[in-house]
Amino acid sequence: MPNCVDPIPLENIDFCPTQETAPGISEVGVYVAPVTDFETIEKPLELDAGTDLESVATISAAHTFKTDKGFFKVYINPDTGLVETAHGGEKGNISFNNSITGTLQGTGPLVAGFLRKYKNMPLIIIVKERSGNVKQIGSELSPAYLIEVTGTSGQKVGDNKNTIVKFQDTQNYPAPEYAGTIQEFPAPAGT
Repeated sequence: MPNCVDPIPLENIDFCPTQETAPGISEVGVYVAPVTDFETIEKPLELDAGTDLESVATISAAHTFKTDKGFFKVYINPDTGLVETAHGGEKGNISFNNSITGTLQGTGPLVAGFLRKYKNMPLIIIVKERSGNVKQIGSELSPAYLIEVTGTSGQKVGDNKNTIVKFQDTQNYPAPEYAGTIQEFPAPAGT
């Protein structure tokens, strides 16, 4: 058997009963960028380099972008966004599928153009949760991809007219906390 080293000390996972946790994601806190727009894409520490549980589940440094690139925002209808982590694989070979699901407004040309452009593009997605946590879906080696789309025009008054989208990655770890700066793309000159 290999000589494995575990630098992470034992830790209790305690929570206060008065700790407030707000469910859901911020409808104005979803940021997307193609992998090709980055100079560097940071990742959490490897298990053998971590010093505690949080250090192996957090991306501490900010990603860097190529010139005139950055994240663009995607507005999600209120109370429709969800970040999920589920295990994949079998014992001894478990990985994690991390995803964001949300509802875009309508089915018009802006939404259709977004879907057409990004349907097969490898992405990094940053998601602000209402709790204050900031999650990342996708990485340099395993980007997020659009895996589900359902658009509907609705049939009658009161029906939803929207497009539900789901982006997913597969990682060695659950969706990490992103503690870096969220750099948005620069405004065009003269605006």
